[in-house]
Amino acid sequence: MNILFCLFVITNLYNIIAVKAFKENLRVSKYYAGGKHKLNLENKYIGISTIVLKGGYINRQFIGEINIGNPPQTFKVLFDTGYTNLWIPSKNCFTRACYNKRKYDHKISKNYKLVKKKDPVEILFGTGEIHIAYVTDDIHLGDIKVKNQEFGLASYISDDPFSDMQFDGLFGLGISDDKKKKQLIYDSIPKNILEKNMFAIYYPKNVDDDGAITFGGYDKKFIRENSSIEWFDVTSSKYWAIQMKGLKINDVFLDVCSKNHEGFCQAVIDTGTSSIAGPKEDLILLSRLLNPGKFCQKRILLKNFSFIFIDDKSIHINIYTKM
Repeated sequence: MNILFCLFVITNLYNIIAVKAFKENLRVSKYYAGGKHKLNLENKYIGISTIVLKGGYINRQFIGEINIGNPPQTFKVLFDTGYTNLWIPSKNCFTRACYNKRKYDHKISKNYKLVKKKDPVEILFGTGEIHIAYVTDDIHLGDIKVKNQEFGLASYISDDPFSDMQFDGLFGLGISDDKKKKQLIYDSIPKNILEKNMFAIYYPKNVDDDGAITFGGYDKKFIRENSSIEWFDVTSSKYWAIQMKGLKINDVFLDVCSKNHEGFCQAVIDTGTSSIAGPKEDLILLSRLLNPGKFCQKRILLKNFSFIFIDDKSIHINIYTKM
């Protein structure tokens, strides 16, 4: 079955993503947010912890800060729903990619431990790779403290593509069907300290404005007044995937999912990329129909198009959407 990756299903319309983390009933919801809000971390709901996602980075990256260790060391991380682990650079990383990154010093932290039962591993990321050893230490997500959490400490980070990335490490929000794998968000955070077993991500319309990620629920100040909540069932045990029927260009339906015997595509919500990706032939067709021109110089002439999901739910993209 073809998998259509579409980050903009959620992020293009200055929306908020809210994800229920209960594995037996995974759902994702879409909220249309409105107005310009300033983040005020002093006015959080009880049981909800908020981390500001700073805007203004290249490639539409929204990066937040977490603290690791005792005393805490601060790191900029990209919260990635397409990845399942947490890794940060070690002070022993000397590649060019590590040069301008904050690096974890295990000698400073009182609670650091090396996981001796696990061997160091190499992890591939498309064109890049990292080499990590597994360690444990305390992790702070805003007001949340997770004790003795396992994460990856990278002694090697390839220059391509990480030299151009403005975060220090990756914070995985992805799901996994590996029951032996203890995940930070879904297994390690004490359930009794959160209002709900949920996280939510808010992306602003303007790439230079700040966003937010909340653990324990969602913040209603990011939801447009009188808007409705639309829930999407998660259809995979490996990805934040929802069922998509096809696309519309100026109200003309494109049945790009008909080749699948199920009658739908798996649309994966991936906050780790700012691209819309999918089968080559479908994207070529989409590009021809939209006809944006080289370097998008015909943007003003672009047609409206929509993602169409199961039960005829849809998300509309127009020329005023930041892409």
